[in-house]
Amino acid sequence: MSSQPTEPSRLPSLTGMRFAAAFLVFLCHSFVLGFYHPETEAALRPYAFAIGWLGVEFFFVLSGFVLTWSVREGQPARRFWRRRLAKVYPNHVVTWFAALALALWAGQTLDLFKLLPSLFLVHTWYPRLDVILSLNVVTWSLACDLLFYLAFPLLYALVRRVPARRLWWVAAGIVAVVMLLPAVAQAWLPGEPKLPGQDMTLTQNWLLVSFPPVRALDFTLGIVMARIVRTGGWIRFGPVPALALLVLGFAVQVSQFPGVYSLTAPIVAPLALLIPAVATADVRGGFSPFRGRVLQWLGAVSYASYLVHFLVLVHGHTVLGAGRTWDAVPATALLAALFAVTTLLAWALYRLVEEPGMRRWGRPKPLPTPHAAPLPAPHAVPPPTAAADGRTPAAPTAPAASD
Repeated sequence: MSSQPTEPSRLPSLTGMRFAAAFLVFLCHSFVLGFYHPETEAALRPYAFAIGWLGVEFFFVLSGFVLTWSVREGQPARRFWRRRLAKVYPNHVVTWFAALALALWAGQTLDLFKLLPSLFLVHTWYPRLDVILSLNVVTWSLACDLLFYLAFPLLYALVRRVPARRLWWVAAGIVAVVMLLPAVAQAWLPGEPKLPGQDMTLTQNWLLVSFPPVRALDFTLGIVMARIVRTGGWIRFGPVPALALLVLGFAVQVSQFPGVYSLTAPIVAPLALLIPAVATADVRGGFSPFRGRVLQWLGAVSYASYLVHFLVLVHGHTVLGAGRTWDAVPATALLAALFAVTTLLAWALYRLVEEPGMRRWGRPKPLPTPHAAPLPAPHAVPPPTAAADGRTPAAPTAPAASD
């Protein structure tokens, strides 16, 4: 099996959501990397971490959804794996060596044996902080993505065997497990010593945040939600009420900071509803807050932006003065400028590395294959209607969350 070739004109809101998820992570790191005065940063910290976990959870659930939405039946798994690896590794390898060069320039002491696991994206399988956060910190989520992509053919086959009438029960079960895991971590994992500034230990944080098999629950939830829409089981829940639920979940996250329930448990259900709500709005030509040409472009470079933004923030701060802080207004203006630098570098990485890499390794000569799976029955998702600009929304296919 493999995903269809991506086309920016199809399901544009999902591309816009990719940017939204990446931007949330950018905001998280902006608020906690020392640009604001300490008292301002302390006030922002609960919101920063909630925003960051929201962004990453968004990526994981969205990735499972769009890969399932655009799957082609009957194609070999090796073709899917080839495309995913061609997508992930070229950008990652380039930014990994860039991070290495910047760390040497900054005079950091490096241990190659601690760094190499991150190059191969296997560095989150053991709870060792100096390995998980080595060099380019954000690559911990790519280690989870790698497991998702390797497991997707099996996960999709298993979910596809679930009768349509039971898919909502499966989704509810996954959500329940994700929401119960913090209690399990508190009850069964060591309670001391705490991580700095958090009410949890390294092993608790590792299990709930960066251990790939646990985060595969989020990815699998995305697969199940896509199957619900595909099989005609969607409940016509719109983007606006889904966003309202997400705001409520975010408020719970912030109120629980810095405990284990300030991570992904309060937002998993709202995100599971938001993504299919937006996808079906695109199919129907209905309202979506994630549609727009600028968002499409930013979504296209979002994977590259995700990889470079932390390096820009950390080393940009070093250039401007290590340890220097600013008042709220100049700090915000400075971060806006660094976001512009991040976007420019992401565009260069996308054009010079990501696109050529996909052409070279990710797009072998296509084999004759059936057309993509049809839309659900008309009573679930009606035939596309003309959009506001007079165009008819295209058939449902979308890039992956890291496409």
